[in-house]
Amino acid sequence: MKKIDMRFDEKIFKGMINATFEKYRADYFKFKPSVTQIVGLYIGGKVYSITNIQEPIDYFGDWDDYAVCKFSHAKDSDIVSAFVDVEQIDTPVMEPIKSILLVNENQQLIKNDILTYDVWLTRAIIFNLGERQISFEKESVPFSEEIVIRRGYDLIDMVSTAANYFEDWNPLSTPHCTLKVI
Repeated sequence: MKKIDMRFDEKIFKGMINATFEKYRADYFKFKPSVTQIVGLYIGGKVYSITNIQEPIDYFGDWDDYAVCKFSHAKDSDIVSAFVDVEQIDTPVMEPIKSILLVNENQQLIKNDILTYDVWLTRAIIFNLGERQISFEKESVPFSEEIVIRRGYDLIDMVSTAANYFEDWNPLSTPHCTLKVI
């Protein structure tokens, strides 16, 4: 069985509770609430980046470039658009973080009654700010480098999964996709 784990490290988020979510920086979006490859988060005087960039990966037996979402400490100078001559905008938040939900997705592939792939990835981060939420979600299309940004309420209900991309599998293969919220 092939195991792949692309979940965010939970430890990085524990120190963010009660810290002020100052702002986030991303490309301006016009048609849908998503940006390509990078979002900068400014929390408690620190800078973090969410990236979603294609890299070669074994995705259920197919080696190809798929978008891998990562969360890490960053410098302000690291938060730049993936596009030439695009100036990013800062969206002020200025609210304390009450709690954080990590939405992890487990994708499994069973062939001939044998679990052959067990893939974990973080699908979304939801910051609870008391009266509202902000979420940053890896788009569900495996090769898409988009990061969906939402603001509002009950954002957990809006998180998508890759389940709808598992429809055309070989009849001898059974895909499963579930979400686990931590």
